[in-house]
Amino acid sequence: MANNDTHDAHDHNDHHEHGPDCGHEHGEITEADEQPRALLIGYGDIASRLAPMLIDIGFAVTGIRRRPNDANENDGIQVRAGDVSQAGTWAKLMQEPWDLIVVTLTPTEYSAEGYHQGYVVPMQHLVQQLPVESDTLVLYVSSTSVYGQRNGEWVDESSTTEPSLATGEQLLVAENTLRDGLLAKKAHVAIVRAAGIYGPGRERMYRAIQEGTYTITPVWHNRIHADDLAGALEHLALQHFMGATLDEVYIACEDEPLFGEDYVRHVAAQIGLDAAEVIAKAPKSNDVGARGNKRLSNKRLRESGWQLLSD
Repeated sequence: MANNDTHDAHDHNDHHEHGPDCGHEHGEITEADEQPRALLIGYGDIASRLAPMLIDIGFAVTGIRRRPNDANENDGIQVRAGDVSQAGTWAKLMQEPWDLIVVTLTPTEYSAEGYHQGYVVPMQHLVQQLPVESDTLVLYVSSTSVYGQRNGEWVDESSTTEPSLATGEQLLVAENTLRDGLLAKKAHVAIVRAAGIYGPGRERMYRAIQEGTYTITPVWHNRIHADDLAGALEHLALQHFMGATLDEVYIACEDEPLFGEDYVRHVAAQIGLDAAEVIAKAPKSNDVGARGNKRLSNKRLRESGWQLLSD
């Protein structure tokens, strides 16, 4: 998915292995008559991390992406070709019953129109095509860029959503399209607003700090590892199918935001650089920038029982 809350952070060298000692909860969904079915819309990085977790707890998993041959291979997962900006794709998919739909989309381009086509249009099709009586849980991954706060405020799910970027506005439109469109249907929905995602394949920040081109600004950085985001989605699915009532919105981020130089110091230490030297040489600016300045709270997700890899 797209992230507009912070710049991408450093890369973790090792991919997380999902097992009994990984720090995520483990349960199992049992059905007396048939295996529950999960549909992963936008089968990219986050979905490919989530898929084996869902298989572990009893789901049959199908992933949809434009080019299935580019998908990360996971045993037991059916990956199909499909353009979810097209109504016909949804019409075909909704002929099958789905217990869980997880939506992790990307923009067609990094512009307001690209976000409209990449996020809003697929949600318009989903709400139009999902059968009224379908008792489906829809987990939708959005971004904390829907919050436009600029003064270092603490932000939670009850905070005002006034995006400062046109792309954030489109993400909010997509959220509202989904929520409003499912009001008259039997389906359930939970929106997960993710902070800046980091992990393997997201090395832009790693490179900028290593090359000395990253500009230090007086803003808070809120992050979440890609595996922790996938774990949050698994957790919410498991909670729902074990009988819990989910909230409508969750913020997914780590426990403590990092401010300005502290953030650079943390990343430098992670990649083996001398933090003092990096900070001394890095360009600096007092400009808050279009992404704003806020501190995100994960209290709601934490209180639901979600655990981070670092726990």
